[in-house]
Order: sequence, then C-alpha cells, then structure tokens
Amino acid sequence: MTEKFKIAIIGSGPSGLSAAAHAAELGVSHILLEAEKQAANTIYKYQKGKHVMAEPEILPLRSPMSFTAGTREKILSTWDQELGKHRVNIRYNTSVSAIAGQRGNFLVTLHNGEVISAECIVLAIGLQGNIRKLGAQGEDLPNVQYQLDDPEEYFDETIIIVGAGDAAIENAIALMKRNRVILVNRNEEFNRCKDGKMETRVSTHVNRVEAKSGAFKMEFFAKTANGEENILSHRIIARLGANPPRKLVESFGVHFPNKDTGAVPELTEHYESNVSGLYIIGALGG
Repeated sequence: MTEKFKIAIIGSGPSGLSAAAHAAELGVSHILLEAEKQAANTIYKYQKGKHVMAEPEILPLRSPMSFTAGTREKILSTWDQELGKHRVNIRYNTSVSAIAGQRGNFLVTLHNGEVISAECIVLAIGLQGNIRKLGAQGEDLPNVQYQLDDPEEYFDETIIIVGAGDAAIENAIALMKRNRVILVNRNEEFNRCKDGKMETRVSTHVNRVEAKSGAFKMEFFAKTANGEENILSHRIIARLGANPPRKLVESFGVHFPNKDTGAVPELTEHYESNVSGLYIIGALGG
C-alpha cells in the first residue's frame, strides 16, 4: 500500500531539516528522505573540529531548528536531538530514483522500488553528491581523496592539496602543522591565502597522477607556466567543489536556464520550479 503525505522533503541538509521541522511543528503530514545514514551529510563530512558559521544575520531565522555557530560535532549533536524533539518523520538510507506527477499527486519512487505519494515536493538535495574530481588520469587512485575527515590522522607526510576555495585552504592550514603541504591552484593567485609557511603553486594544471612504490605513494604531474613539474607525495587531496546533480533533477521534469554545468534551476519568488508543486531550496536553488 502506497504511503501518502502532504509534503515529501528530499535531503536533510540545513534547508531540508528546517522544512521538515516546520512541517512537524505545524502538524503537517510529511516525510524527510535522506540517502545517507545520518542527517546533514555535507556537514558530517567536514573536517573534524571545523567551525561552522551560523545563518546570515540579515535573514530572519524562521526554523524550529537551531542555527548557531559552533563546531561540526556540536551542531550535528544538537540537530539530532532536535529531530527527536520535534518528532520529524525522517527515513535514513533512502535515496530517490524518480519523481513523477505534479501538485496534488506526486509519486516518489525510492531506490528499493517502494513508491510514496505526496501532494507537494521540497527538493533540498544540495550539491555534494556530485563532487568535482581532478579530471585527469589517476583521479580515482587509492591515495587520491576528495575530503578530509581528521587532520590529526596525518603526520610527517608530503600532501598535495588541489583547490583554492575555503575547503582547500582550511585543509591545508590544518595539515601543515604536522606535514609538508603543497597547495596547488589553477588560477594565478590565492586571493584568501596569506600564510607564508605553506608551499603554493599557481597557474598549475593537473596532467596526471601515478601510483608509486616506496615511501612516496604518489607522483603528481602538472603543467605550469615553466613547463611540466612532477612532485612526489604521500597523498593528494582535491577540494574542487561540486556540480549540481543536473541529470537527476532534469529527470524529475525540472528545467535549467542553460547548458552551463554550474547553472541552477529557474524558480519563482516562492522557490517553486516549473513543475507545479515541486519546490527547490538550499544550495541547489542557488
């Protein structure tokens, strides 16, 4: 028998948690579907001890969930407690493979073949399921990784970090206390990196990565303004952001304004997509 809900919320990042907790607070029939084994998976994957910022102060907070700055661990613990407190109907390890229908009559197909019915859909799946990789030979080798869990696990290693955003710089700063860190950027400069203790490479593009035997497990080949450079290292950490899960979202009937890989769907002022009754919030909505 198909379960029926007023609202099906897909994705339990901060925006999905807020929507579900608000529905629970109002007594609205709802279900929150999370593909991973825990809520807020993006924040769960932040490096250990990372300080997470609160919501922008210029925006009024209308969520029953707490949004105050703190460590990753404290915030996740608080949200877990509040999920229970607000009696949010959340289902873990449940990914969505298809959505069909429109306002008042959506059918949501789950990975296990189960189908649930909902009058409206709130899509809050974020971007982190589509991590950008190196885009070069060797990008999936064992010592190439795309996140950093605990910087304290690494000691006396040579670690190459590829990227120029906040995540790359935070990882580099955390690791350089106990390791030799080389921060590689495809652009001409690091706008936000001022620490003189860190080795940097600018205008540097990855050609390939190869596995090695011996003390250094990896060899990193790059194209620079001065020709090819190769660097021996123990591991490579690439922090290159993520692309919207476009194919999946388009399969739900949602239109994108252009073919740009970074494009987000066009939404109304109420965050409704071109599919009547399907709303998109959070990072996926821009």
